[in-house]
Amino acid sequence: MLKFNVFGKTDVGKRRNNNEDAFIAQTVWDDNHLLAVVIDGVGGYEGGEVAAEIAQETILEYLQEYSNGERLSLLTQAVTQANNSIYEQRHIRNGYEQMGCVLTAVLFDLENGQLNMAHIGDTRLYCFQNNVLTKISHDHSEVGYQEETGALTEEEAMHHPQRNIINRIVGAEMHKIDDLEFIDSTIIPIIYNSTYLLCSDGLCDMLTSNEISSILQKDISIEIKVQELIDFANEKGGKDNITVVLVEFKGKLPVIQENKVIENTEINNDKLINPPNNKKNKFLKIFGFITLAFVFGVAGGWFGQKCFHYENVSKKIVPIIDSIKTQSVDSLDINKIKDTLKIHTLTE
Repeated sequence: MLKFNVFGKTDVGKRRNNNEDAFIAQTVWDDNHLLAVVIDGVGGYEGGEVAAEIAQETILEYLQEYSNGERLSLLTQAVTQANNSIYEQRHIRNGYEQMGCVLTAVLFDLENGQLNMAHIGDTRLYCFQNNVLTKISHDHSEVGYQEETGALTEEEAMHHPQRNIINRIVGAEMHKIDDLEFIDSTIIPIIYNSTYLLCSDGLCDMLTSNEISSILQKDISIEIKVQELIDFANEKGGKDNITVVLVEFKGKLPVIQENKVIENTEINNDKLINPPNNKKNKFLKIFGFITLAFVFGVAGGWFGQKCFHYENVSKKIVPIIDSIKTQSVDSLDINKIKDTLKIHTLTE
């Protein structure tokens, strides 16, 4: 059984008077679904704080209310709802016309061993395993893009004057569920014996990947790791609010029949991954076998009426297909069906 520990904390930093960050770190629906979200508000004094609070409340309330459906689809719907709620409030509250936020939201599905991510902006999701820190999310900024492509080193990107200029913001305009170029979404397998880090740029603008790894590799509690990351960022200057959520996984992964990755997925239930259905696959295999047998029976009747009789074969096979439709899939005996087909196609 896959077991986890989760802990999150936010800190105002050394140079800000208010905290425009927010986070979520708790289970939803049941113990098999863990929601981890880091939100960084933008838009001036207090505006970012309000936007982050709206996003935090909306995402959590939406997922608590709706539990039926594809996990990634539900998560992206919740983020879209948060976006539209912030946009509406921008036009209601005086002085908050520029408020918005960026966020990274992750819904861990322990039952299926999958991680579902919805991401907008420059908050980040990392995976730490075997002392290697890997960034999963992609910054929606020109500097972030140059860093990822190697045009800038990590140190150069951290000190770039345009580091905090982002090109996607939650709440800037209304969005529909299926809007492209808004939410980066992905499904990936949860990695065994790993730690997932979600953070605001108050952490990753202060600490390098090696400095973050130096703390994550320590044999200390998850709570102390979070506090040490925040303290280290403050020691390096604490120029912004700092938010950290850590999720540690230990134990055995469930047996997954199929793991796939979707990047930049369109938010459409018809296009999302559905777990394989063995009963449905069994029926399709049987139905396909019968269909092939029917085709060969017809071909035989066309080329050699002495061996096969198309009209008689079709009269025999169609009732077989109809009878299968009325049976439960588990009760179907494919060997019995094969024998029946042989009798009706080879002896007519």
